[in-house]
Amino acid sequence: MSSSRECVIIWDCGATNTTASLLGTDGRVIASASRPTEVAETDDGLTWPLDDIWDNLCHLTRGLLAENDVEPRVVNLTTFGVCWGAVDADGDLIYPVISWKCTRTREQLEWAEKTLDLDDVYRRTGAAPFHFNTAFSMRWLRDHRPDVLDRADAFLLMPQLLVARLTGERVTERSMATTTMLFDLADANWSDHLFDTFDVPNKFPTPTRSPGDVVGQVTAAGAAASGIPSGTPVCAGGHDTVLATAGACRDLRDTPLYSTGTWSILVGSRDTYGGTLDEKARNIIWQLNPHDAGVLGGYNTQAHMIGGLAFDAVRSHFAPGSSAADATADAGAVGPGSGGVYINPTFVAGTGPNPATPSAILGWEDGMAPANAVRAAMEGLAYQTRDGLGAMSGDATGIFVGGGFAKNEVFGQILADVTGLMVELAGVPEVTTVGTAVLAMVGAGIVGSVEEAWELVAMPTTTFEPTGSDAYEPLYARHRNIVDALAESASA
Repeated sequence: MSSSRECVIIWDCGATNTTASLLGTDGRVIASASRPTEVAETDDGLTWPLDDIWDNLCHLTRGLLAENDVEPRVVNLTTFGVCWGAVDADGDLIYPVISWKCTRTREQLEWAEKTLDLDDVYRRTGAAPFHFNTAFSMRWLRDHRPDVLDRADAFLLMPQLLVARLTGERVTERSMATTTMLFDLADANWSDHLFDTFDVPNKFPTPTRSPGDVVGQVTAAGAAASGIPSGTPVCAGGHDTVLATAGACRDLRDTPLYSTGTWSILVGSRDTYGGTLDEKARNIIWQLNPHDAGVLGGYNTQAHMIGGLAFDAVRSHFAPGSSAADATADAGAVGPGSGGVYINPTFVAGTGPNPATPSAILGWEDGMAPANAVRAAMEGLAYQTRDGLGAMSGDATGIFVGGGFAKNEVFGQILADVTGLMVELAGVPEVTTVGTAVLAMVGAGIVGSVEEAWELVAMPTTTFEPTGSDAYEPLYARHRNIVDALAESASA
């Protein structure tokens, strides 16, 4: 009898790092390894080099399997949303995957703002009109490279491009589909009306699957490349933020998840779809939940804002010689208000709950300590989180933090003080990885339900109660005055 430990293999392609992980069936990480995720620059703009991402994931996985005595039970995958590729009959890309970091599609957003009823699009899809949405990259191809759309045999979203390489199967998964701005949330299906509106074809495989559904097995070719045994079940994969909701190991109806990475995204579960135009104006998006059962709610409502990208940008500029941990510790010694320094950390134009407000750094003076700026960045992120809470439907009694900021106790206390809510930091910060594994375990029959998986994981937390809310109330009011004034100035 083999003494190998059963494991779930998770592939996670993020905008900063590409990671392969082995998790036990208790949701704990046995081992993981990462490589940076690089964008490639072409004559047309920024792209994701799919071959490099595939090679990195395969290389990392082969190393992990060689170093650990494990028995893979199932594979699941997660990536950022909106990005997709057009493939030919042999499954080969016929055009590079356009990166969400590319600005080329801003012209298509401007076209849509002048030509389309984007309020109607939002009501149908729950997708805020970010320039990098799938609909705009498809429209860019219609405008500049129509041959790509015409020649394509199929369109595959980012996780499913990797699933196809592992299994040879072509599938569409619903959490990714709801990032495209072409998927009708009420009908839980593609919108023929919107494909016609954007004048692009629908070549996505049907029917739409859930991220934990087993959709194929690792082929001999996939096994040779990745080291994963041939025949291992592979799930459909899905959008990182949505899959993270399964990794929070709790009901998110009144305790939203604050999933942090390059982006910070506040996510709450809802039982019915109810996107409003007020939410559209604040960039609140809606997506289907990642599992058919009711414990996760029927839908997720999300406030998107830049997170780790803003923190790292400020740290690298003001404290270039400090690690993230050291810079955070120094910032913890600075009082509320950061010595008069204020940062509005939008950092990607048009995003966040205050999309009309440009990024800004105010109150910085020569001779100030770098810690003032670092704390101001964390306070700015906490202010935006409170803005997002106010813009989302539903009430919150607390916030559960996963991802990189779950390791940051200084930020945990700032967030509690700014919002006036109890804040819990995940003891297993990799909630996206855990959620992807939870759904895979359910799909592969390792556990009978999401709730059973949550009991196995037994997510530990560190809790922060608000202790400085009185100090932050006038500072938050100042923040609101600043963002409103900046928005008015930018529109003048």
